[in-house]
Amino acid sequence: MNQASNRMTTFRTRVALSAALVAAFAVAPMAAQAASPHHAAAQCANCATVISAHTFERKAEHGSGVGIATGAIVGGLLGNHVGGGNGRSLATVAGAVGGGYAGNEIEKRSRTTTMTEVRVRMSNGQVRSFTETGVSGRQAGQHVRVVNGHL
Repeated sequence: MNQASNRMTTFRTRVALSAALVAAFAVAPMAAQAASPHHAAAQCANCATVISAHTFERKAEHGSGVGIATGAIVGGLLGNHVGGGNGRSLATVAGAVGGGYAGNEIEKRSRTTTMTEVRVRMSNGQVRSFTETGVSGRQAGQHVRVVNGHL
């Protein structure tokens, strides 16, 4: 009976040790992560959270010249129908200059591009802005990554 009792005690000890080892190995990774609050940030230095996304229209920086030429011709023709003599010549020049300017502005507005400025807070707390072409589907609170300077 003594030998059976020893075997049972040995068995219980081994079971308890096995359970303790399993528990220790299962909890160790979680404890290591909990002990290091910067663990996730260190793994993802290029992660960010969207703060805002603002869509706007950007007109072309300059026209191709077609707007200026067309506007100048139309303005000159209209100015030529005003007045007589030197007044007609002055009206023609003024119409050409004004028409050229107006034609250039109309062309730049017709060549607008839809842009979206997205502001994000990086995992290190820094706020950065990115400009994307078109309407962005990004929304405040969305998690994004910065890769090669782009979202």
